[in-house]
Amino acid sequence: MTNCPRCGEPAEPGQLVCLECGGRMALKQEDEDQGRRRTLERLPAVALLLCVVVIGAAAFGFALSELTDGDGDSSAADRSSEPKPSAETGGPQTETDTGEAQQPARSLLLNWPKDLTAYTVVIVSSSDRPAAKRVAEEAARSGLEAGMLRSDDFNLGTDLWIVFAGRFDSQESAERQAANLAERYPGAYPTQVKPAS
Repeated sequence: MTNCPRCGEPAEPGQLVCLECGGRMALKQEDEDQGRRRTLERLPAVALLLCVVVIGAAAFGFALSELTDGDGDSSAADRSSEPKPSAETGGPQTETDTGEAQQPARSLLLNWPKDLTAYTVVIVSSSDRPAAKRVAEEAARSGLEAGMLRSDDFNLGTDLWIVFAGRFDSQESAERQAANLAERYPGAYPTQVKPAS
């Protein structure tokens, strides 16, 4: 049942004219039908828009969690806490959120104390410091106790960077290590390292 738009008298569905006042009924019904059709036509578009918003929000949340997770590599947010050179030690140093300095991070490479006399295995000698450092870091990542030293500081030549593996009390121990490393580092040899006088 519908009502006449003019007088409100009840009318049958599909009735063209109100029997009470003579007002036209069909136009109101057609307007209502068109309004329903338009609403039904808009529903898929509204549903699609809602799906896009929900998926976008989920993707944004996932991306944000990946950026702030801390398990992966350094992200843009983590770069502010990368090690900075320390004025006192020359090594890397980080700052806390309060701006206080933390202890320098432990280096991947083994340091040779300036006053130590011991045996080692020389795996590379080079005048190219960056190349020597790459070899030393690769050796250290593979599990060797590796490091670098300047030849001038230990009477091992002039203007060279020495990549060494291990520190040994005896020449025999260094020779065994050199034999073990010979296949991987052809030319590796044992030597005694003494501070320059």
